[in-house]
Amino acid sequence: MASPISFEQFKSNPISAIAFVAVLSVGFLFYELRSTHDTQLKNQELRIEKLEKKIENYENKLEEVNIKLIECLGVSSTR
Repeated sequence: MASPISFEQFKSNPISAIAFVAVLSVGFLFYELRSTHDTQLKNQELRIEKLEKKIENYENKLEEVNIKLIECLGVSSTR
């Protein structure tokens, strides 16, 4: 792969060459940050779905316990 800037161009205008390299670096870092963010977002969405299922399961169990408690209280209050 040929470099977009030759050594002769770098020697004649080093500030422009450094600016070009800096722009490329910032572009790469932006791309890397964006892809990492997207990956983290997908992982968090999966985690949230799992936690929502757990919460739903616990709510169902709590409802069952509440029903049994009401039955026990209802039976003991009629005696």
